Amino acid sequence: MSDLRTLLARALAAEGALVEAIEPEGLEIMATPRLQEALSLPEWSRVGFGAELPAQATRVNFESDWAGRLERLLEGRGRLAQVSLSEHHAPPPRQEFERIIQRDFALQNATFRLGQVEEARAGYLLLVFHVTASSDEKREDLVHLCINESNSAAADDLARPLLSHLRAQEHRDGAQEDDSSGALPAGKLRTRAAGLLMPKIRSQFSPFLAGMERRMARDLERLHVYHTDLRREVAERLSDKSRRGVNDEALKADRMRLMAIEREYHAKVADLRRKYAMTVEVRFLQALRACMPVRRAEVTLLRRKGSRRTHLDWNPITKRVDRLPCEGCWASPRIYSVCDERLHWVCTSCLSACPSCGKESCRACNPARCPRCSHPWRSETGH
Repeated sequence: MSDLRTLLARALAAEGALVEAIEPEGLEIMATPRLQEALSLPEWSRVGFGAELPAQATRVNFESDWAGRLERLLEGRGRLAQVSLSEHHAPPPRQEFERIIQRDFALQNATFRLGQVEEARAGYLLLVFHVTASSDEKREDLVHLCINESNSAAADDLARPLLSHLRAQEHRDGAQEDDSSGALPAGKLRTRAAGLLMPKIRSQFSPFLAGMERRMARDLERLHVYHTDLRREVAERLSDKSRRGVNDEALKADRMRLMAIEREYHAKVADLRRKYAMTVEVRFLQALRACMPVRRAEVTLLRRKGSRRTHLDWNPITKRVDRLPCEGCWASPRIYSVCDERLHWVCTSCLSACPSCGKESCRACNPARCPRCSHPWRSETGH
C-alpha cells in the first residue's frame, strides 16, 4: 500500500468505517454517519490513489482537499507518536570511534579529552513543519527537524532513514513502554526548535530565495538603467541651456524635472523591495519521539585553563555522530571555535572580530551587541 492509502485506511477504520483494499491502488469504504458528515462522503464510496483508478472511484492525493478533510476529522489527534527501538548495531571499535569523534567535532582553537564510552539510550524528537514562503511567488514544503533530546544535537540525517526503518517494521497495536524520561522540558524544546529551525528553512528554501534575489536584481537593474537615461537626457539639456546663457527662470523646469526623476526612482525602488519582501509562515504538523540505543562518548573541552564537559552520541541508524549546533546562531558548522568566557562551542562567524572596534567576542555570550563598543550584531553579521 502507498503511504497515503495506508494512512487513510487506518484513520477511517479507527473512526468505525468498514474499509477494504481494492485494486488497482484503491479503497472501498462504508462510512459511519459521523464520517459521512466530516469527510463529505456518501455511505458507500470508492477512492483511488494511483495513475489508474478503480471503477467508480474518486482520486485522492496530497494536492486534493482530502488533506484538509482528514485534518478536520482528526482535529488535534495524531500530533505526537512515540516508538521505542531496541535493535542494537555493532558500534565501531574504540580506535575508529575516536577518529569519528575527531572528524565530526573538529575544534579550531581548543582540544578535547575523550572520556568513558558506553551504551546508552537517547530520545530523538522528529518534528514536521509545513512552511510557506511568499514573495512575488509562493513556495510550500515540509521541513523535518530532528533533535537529540539528551544534548540538543541536530540529527537531521536521521529523519529519512528513521521513517524508512519504521515503515519497514511490522506495527502491532498495543501499549508501548514509556521511554520518555529524558524528554526536553517544553520551554527548552521551543527554544532549541526555534533556533535550529531557521537555518534549516534557509537551507531548504535557498533555491527559491536565490531565484527571488535574481529577479529582484534584474528589475532593479532595469529601473536603474531607465532612470539613469532619463537623468542624463535632462542633465544634457540643462547643460546645453546653461552654455547658451539661458536665464535661471528658464532652467527651473529642467531642475524640477531632475528632482522628480530622483523621487520617482526611489519610490520605484521602495515598491520593488515591498514586492520582493519575503514572508515565511511556519505551521507545526506532527512530532515523533523515537528512543533508541546509542554509543555515548563523554567529552571534556579544554581551552587554556578552562574545561567544559558534554557528550556526543553515535547513532546506529545513521552510523555517524549527532552534530552539536553552534550555540550562537544554531547552524551546524564543520569546524567549531571555543570562546574564553564560558567555553561555548560556536561557528567561526560567532567568534570573530567586531566590524566596528575589531575586538573578538563570542555571539553566544553577547547575542545582541559587542560588549566593548555596543555595536549591534544584527545590522552587520546577520546573526
